[in-house]
Formats: sequence, C-alpha cells, structure tokens
Amino acid sequence: MLIASCLCGAVRFEMDRPAGAITACHCTQCRKLSGHFAASFDAAPEEIRWTGAEGIVTHELPSGAARGFCGTCGSKIWFRSADGAWSYEAGLIDGASGGHLGEHIYLEDKGDYYEVTA
Repeated sequence: MLIASCLCGAVRFEMDRPAGAITACHCTQCRKLSGHFAASFDAAPEEIRWTGAEGIVTHELPSGAARGFCGTCGSKIWFRSADGAWSYEAGLIDGASGGHLGEHIYLEDKGDYYEVTA
C-alpha cells in the first residue's frame, strides 16, 4: 500500500498499489512551482482514498488543466491535465514508494545548472 501526505499532514491519501513509474517533469511551470523539477506518478482518481481532501485548493489553468495544493501548507498534491489524466506528487509519499524513475519530460525547458544523464 502506498501512503502519502502533505508537509503539514492535513491532506493524506493512500492507494493499494505502489507508485510504479515516476516521471520527472522539467517544464517551466513545474520548475517554478517546485524550485527544481517535479516528480510525479499517474493514478486514476478512483484508486485514491483521501483524508482531508476538503483542504485541497484547486488552481484552474487557462489550458483546462488544474493543480491541487494543500490550503494549509501549500504542498503540491496533484495535477490534472486538460485531457483528464491525473498525477500525484511523488515527494508526498511516506515510506517506500515502490516506484522507479520512468522518464524525464520537457528537457528543453530544464534549468541550465544541471545535467540529465539517464
């Protein structure tokens, strides 16, 4: 079982499977939101069981995508793409993730201060 929580613990979620493939996103939005690049894993909404979901603040993007943040501590929780795919922040995972780095995306937007070699 995968268990995850925001920094303050107000928002928690779990699911019955490991994270699996984790994507490192180097797009400008992810870099500016995280201060580096973002790491996330995909899961269907029906796989997730929430505690404190009422504390999530949703930011709708002009593209039709959206991001969810903890309204108390500001931790990024999830991203919903314009086509309805959901991803969840890998850094929220408490304990073992059962995941592995699957791919790097938007490398053309990555910061000039680091190299991606894998």
